[in-house]
Amino acid sequence: MRIALGQLDMVWENADASIDRAETLIKQAAKAAAECIIFPEMSFTGVTLNTAKVAEDPKDSRTVQRMKELAKSYNLAIGFGWAASPEGEEKLVTNRFTLLDKEGTVVGEYKKMHPFTYGGESDCYAKGNEIVTVPFLGRKIALFICYDLRFPEIFQIAAREADVLLVIANWPQIRREHWQTLLRARAIETQSYVVGVNCVGMHDGCAYSGDSMAVDSIGNILGMLSGREGILVCDLDDRAWSLRHKFSTRADRREDLYRTYFALDN
Repeated sequence: MRIALGQLDMVWENADASIDRAETLIKQAAKAAAECIIFPEMSFTGVTLNTAKVAEDPKDSRTVQRMKELAKSYNLAIGFGWAASPEGEEKLVTNRFTLLDKEGTVVGEYKKMHPFTYGGESDCYAKGNEIVTVPFLGRKIALFICYDLRFPEIFQIAAREADVLLVIANWPQIRREHWQTLLRARAIETQSYVVGVNCVGMHDGCAYSGDSMAVDSIGNILGMLSGREGILVCDLDDRAWSLRHKFSTRADRREDLYRTYFALDN
């Protein structure tokens, strides 16, 4: 899999202007022969608490439609984040990570499981309840969003099937060392490729340094992009599965014991 990490300096709360900027990165990725490009969390608006301004009808999203058109136009799979208005029994907006193939077909969609309570997200965004893994470009991948990165249990569950774990984020510069460390930790713990895509720039009074990176299954950083808008292109092979067969830490996990201790918390 040749993947491009699209580190975007979005226009805050302005999806149309941000998508125009994103198209430049899509062109660059296509020129670099990438098979897909992944953008940050709520890629074209930022993670604003002003959900009334940015949330879109999940059945008629202008953002999703524009990304479908760009995927087909550039023959490139695209992963991106956006905010969806409540549907069904939902009472709050959902923070979503949608994955399109190069034909513009939705092949995977994930709702953020852990809204960032410290930042006020829990008051505005619903909690997703499903870990999503999908076959994609010859690999099995899992989708995560930002604060999810601090909860290793869900990464272990996803890694039962997936060998590439994608994390999109609006992760602030002040905690950049946490971002870098946790991405590497999740890769080492799960023996997976971990790809983290963050935004960059100054948004709503908060600085974002980017630090988008790809990490291999033993924790080596394959590439990192800091401090500027742009793309990082990385090739991901089947090395993670090879490592798991030779040096399987999963074989030594004691799931029954862990469940016993987790049950004590209840």
